[in-house]
Amino acid sequence: MNRLPPGARLLFLPLAFLAVFLVYGRSLDGGFVYDDHHFIENNPAIKSLRNAPRFFSDPSTRSDFAGLNSDVYRPLTVLSYAVDHAAAGLTPGYFRAVNILLHGVNSLLVFYLGLLLGFAAPYAVLMGAFFALFPASVEAVAWAASRSTVLSTAFILCSVIFYVKHAEGGRPRQLLASALCAAAGLFTRETAVVIPLLAVSYLLIFGLTSKKRLGALGLYLALPAALFVLLRFVMLGRMQQVPQPDMPLGTLISLPFLLFAKYLDVLLYPFSMLISYSDLVVLRLHSFWLYFPFSLLAFLFYCGLVWALLRKGEKTAAWGLLWLVIALLPVLNIVSMSFYMAERLLYLPLAGAAIALGALGSGLAEHRRLRRVFLPACAALLALFTVNIQARLLVWHDDVALWSYDAGKNPWNFLTRLRLAEAQRAAGNYSAAAVTLNEALDRAGTNKRRAMVYNELGTLLAMGGDMKKALMFFQTSVILAPGNYLALYNLGKACALCGDNAAARKSLVSSLELNGDFPPARALLASLPAGLARGETAGRAPVKN
Repeated sequence: MNRLPPGARLLFLPLAFLAVFLVYGRSLDGGFVYDDHHFIENNPAIKSLRNAPRFFSDPSTRSDFAGLNSDVYRPLTVLSYAVDHAAAGLTPGYFRAVNILLHGVNSLLVFYLGLLLGFAAPYAVLMGAFFALFPASVEAVAWAASRSTVLSTAFILCSVIFYVKHAEGGRPRQLLASALCAAAGLFTRETAVVIPLLAVSYLLIFGLTSKKRLGALGLYLALPAALFVLLRFVMLGRMQQVPQPDMPLGTLISLPFLLFAKYLDVLLYPFSMLISYSDLVVLRLHSFWLYFPFSLLAFLFYCGLVWALLRKGEKTAAWGLLWLVIALLPVLNIVSMSFYMAERLLYLPLAGAAIALGALGSGLAEHRRLRRVFLPACAALLALFTVNIQARLLVWHDDVALWSYDAGKNPWNFLTRLRLAEAQRAAGNYSAAAVTLNEALDRAGTNKRRAMVYNELGTLLAMGGDMKKALMFFQTSVILAPGNYLALYNLGKACALCGDNAAARKSLVSSLELNGDFPPARALLASLPAGLARGETAGRAPVKN
């Protein structure tokens, strides 16, 4: 293995972390954005480290919002938030700084993996720099709620490094260390189930298969991964985040290929950022016969490239490309997810692309002219990456910046405008929020969505003091979607503030019938005057407080 001289190592490590912090330092003055509010800011479970045992036994500790607690089981991620809170309270910059620190660690691990694979130091450095400065990683690094991505990648890289060292004639304790890191990765993010596949692909490509090695891999890596999947099923009650989409079987089968092609697109041209890819993916699904042939062709070409590299003896480059595919498997909606794709999900696969890039550079080392062009070209590309990252960090600064950007990129997206209006309202810009909500209303294609907008408009008017008009909007929301417990609660609260306790009680009871665990409705109902108000009729059983 090529090593840096001891003096160079002492200088290289702090310089590497300093470089990462300088590039991402612009994000440290940002606030909590998007799901940060649920996972961190308003999550009571992370306020005390005494809750640590509950993180492993109670998935509801993941957030303050019940709708997010049945998606995943990531106790070590929640524990990391609790540790951050114990250290710095609810300081957004601290949570972001920890993510940046982990990104620096991961970049060094990719660099070390390059050395372990036999690359000369300059090409291992290129691997680490490519991983550190790839623009699409901004979502994983600058967004505190993406802690599971950067933390699990650290564990996965450590597990693979220990396994490679063991497979190349190392000691049994390295296999145990690999297994422990794999277990930590699984409890951080479920995508760590790919570790056994990464390990077996390494054995196959480098001709290290034997019954003993395969048996040890199954016992130390594959079996724990299978047991974790079973535990996750027990905790969540299901394997997939959401039911399978209601679409033709052929379209459903094509979805992973469409997503794989789009991830390749992001990898090859990472300068254009999207927050939400739902509109783009839906467009491609609706134009199935136009996009699927190209997606399938891209996948077959990719497979052919891996095969050609193997035939030429370029094993390391082939393994890097295979790593990318393996790492994408859990996020290609083969098992349905609550969203189609996101740039942060390219973070772990990016390590495979870095390996392939290092192998390309190492392969050109014997060609002096090409080498003279290759390294300066890579330096120029990394400089462009750095500039692009600065623009992306501004987008992830706060909710208004985030959803304003997404609204521009997805002009017909209803949910984006709803989120933007919520951010504008939270920032105190009620007039802008009202304009955005009316834009959302124009894009709401169903009564359920229109009800959501009217509920938000009612909330906005209530906060502005126009309670009577707010009451009308809440009534409209309930008429459009009678099963919306939140709109019923808001209607009940508005009625109570207008002095109509009878109507308030009726709406609150209906809200609790739909969601009996909604504390605000229970508390408000309990605060209303006892007995029947004028005009209120009996007939409903009282709700126990």
